[in-house]
Amino acid sequence: MEAAEITAAAASVAGTAPKEETVTEPPTVPVRPGGSAPEPTPTPLLPVAPPTPSRTEIDELRAQNASLAAELAELRTGYRAIAGSTRLRASGITDPVRFTVEGTAPAGARAGRLVLPRGEIATPAFVPVAGRGAIAGLTPRELTDLGTQALTVDLHELYLQPGPDVIEGIGGIGRAMAWPAPIVADTGVAAIAAQPKTRITDEGIAFRSRLDGSPRRWDAEEAVRLAHRMGFDVAFALADPTDPGRTERWARRALAEHGWQTADRHDAVSLWAVVAGGPDPEVRRSAARAVRRLADEDRRAGGLGFGGYRLEGVENPAALRAAVGELEADRPRYVAAVDGPAELLAAIEAGVDLVDGTAPARAGAEGRVFTSTGVLDVTDPSLRADFRPLDPAGPGLLGGNRVDEFTRAYVHHLFAANEGLAVTLCTLHNEHFFVGLAAAARKAILNGGYSEFTTSFLRGFGKV
Repeated sequence: MEAAEITAAAASVAGTAPKEETVTEPPTVPVRPGGSAPEPTPTPLLPVAPPTPSRTEIDELRAQNASLAAELAELRTGYRAIAGSTRLRASGITDPVRFTVEGTAPAGARAGRLVLPRGEIATPAFVPVAGRGAIAGLTPRELTDLGTQALTVDLHELYLQPGPDVIEGIGGIGRAMAWPAPIVADTGVAAIAAQPKTRITDEGIAFRSRLDGSPRRWDAEEAVRLAHRMGFDVAFALADPTDPGRTERWARRALAEHGWQTADRHDAVSLWAVVAGGPDPEVRRSAARAVRRLADEDRRAGGLGFGGYRLEGVENPAALRAAVGELEADRPRYVAAVDGPAELLAAIEAGVDLVDGTAPARAGAEGRVFTSTGVLDVTDPSLRADFRPLDPAGPGLLGGNRVDEFTRAYVHHLFAANEGLAVTLCTLHNEHFFVGLAAAARKAILNGGYSEFTTSFLRGFGKV
């Protein structure tokens, strides 16, 4: 290929190649004998290639395009917010969450009642995680029997399989799961961000499906639309846990889309903001102020605001308390992914109302059960002839556990025989343990003895 052609091709790829210009001049034409000269035929010359744009020029064009896209997105968000709020005011629709505080403890723990369209939740409460719409081995009846008041489902997982069309076609997530109580939609952003090819920008999250590797893309608006389509009770705004500023911008866009979707569908989904910021108390405090300000502005404009708040992690209790202190007292607070009783009680003591975690199911699958005296490994050969119940304290503070009808020896045998019932029993026991611990904490708060309760429980825990 000639140099001129290479240059033209490069310019074409960069999007800067102009239309070719043809320059002609009359050629010398011989005169025929006895006649006049014919009309001259234009002779095309080779086009003059434009200069190849530099890398800097290409980057500048891309930056200009990104800036223009951001401006258009902001205009669209503003329009959706104004139009949605106008329609909401006209129809009288408000956020479906109703929350009242019924009792408090000196350190900040509180007991309350959260009312949602599909039921009430007495708080504080532990919310089991049914990531893909189920907890392995457990039926909805078994979960309600042990005191479960709500479930959390991974929106990302259901989006990949079976997909929003199927869930919507069945009649919503509650009908699909045969679960009559409230269901919370976790965006699953932590799992998405952990994938190697995920790319997070202000525009949204580009990722690959874990099922077939196909490219997918979410933005703040898409996550809200999915939650509405699938019929969740509570949905979290899309968030970047490492970037509070981006999380705030996404929350603003999510609010606008939520108002629009609610006015359009007349459904009863409550959108909750995420308070990011990591372990730094001041960053957390600032992030909490920002999302609360967004909620106040949206309500003043006629929107729904945020029905509640999700706070990231309990690794640093000071940071958690700093964020909680900036939020409205009449809005519920949610913390995800607690790993054990100590974290659960720390979150409750900081003033959190709902706590979720995968620890009960994860430990149950590995043959570990939580008891009042610590974590027991039922696969341990020493339990082969141990005829005590899984929890030696019996009903105790957490109430009766049906799994304690089985001895340690028998559950050990089930694991040794590779029987599926082994995992079912251990998971059922663990979910009951966490749900019961939160219920016992609520009772202690209302009775005025929460501090003594936590001290006594944690002193006994870990003695296996």
